[in-house]
Amino acid sequence: MAMISSITEARSNRREKPIRSAPGVTGGHIFRSDLIPETGDAESDTPNCKLIEQQPHAVLQSHFHIVDQFQIMVAGGGLLGKHQVWPYTVHFAAKHTGYGPITAGEQGLHYMVFRLGKDAGAGYLPEQRSDMKDLPRRHVMGPPVGCLTDAQRLALTSTVEHKAIAVQPDGLFATAYQAPAQQTIVGPAPTTGRGQFAYIAAGSVLFGAQTLEAGTTIFIAPNEPSMALTTGPLGAEILLMQFPHNSVPSVQ
Repeated sequence: MAMISSITEARSNRREKPIRSAPGVTGGHIFRSDLIPETGDAESDTPNCKLIEQQPHAVLQSHFHIVDQFQIMVAGGGLLGKHQVWPYTVHFAAKHTGYGPITAGEQGLHYMVFRLGKDAGAGYLPEQRSDMKDLPRRHVMGPPVGCLTDAQRLALTSTVEHKAIAVQPDGLFATAYQAPAQQTIVGPAPTTGRGQFAYIAAGSVLFGAQTLEAGTTIFIAPNEPSMALTTGPLGAEILLMQFPHNSVPSVQ
């Protein structure tokens, strides 16, 4: 069964925490809200998703995680490493692959984080480099897609697909859809990867019998039917991501 939650629901567990940065660099702070699981505890073995609101000029030190993850920049702007990011930049980092630092700009930087399982927290670099396993390093980042106004979406004559991360041999992909009203978008078969997340960035969609507004995340497992989403009266902007079968270097 699909797992569904929204930023609106997650506000109940929103909390502030300081972030770690390199010596001599002011770190700042973030707000974190957990969408999946709804308990506010993302340290479980189930798929999980959270919103990070990195405050203006905050700098998160370069780090790695022990699980694969996607990130989508959903508001504000800044830098990931030396790369400019803003909505809707999509970034994939394989487990034990370092990336960063993440530097928020004047408007802050808000991003969704998607993982398939438990993460023990960031391993900071260079201090914890010895904790990184000797696995293939892999991170892939697509160009920012940009946001449309309601009027611009409604003026579209059909659904526009942006291949944020082109389909890889192991099933990794990320696609952004910008669609007018009453368009049905059907994703690839989930059996081609290890699980799919969809994020409704703008507008609304009908998923089964449920109307889902902007800020909603959906997760489906590999054994479920392809995700089918029908856009609402103002159309929708949707990001669909699939985790690879395994973390191996991609063919670009």
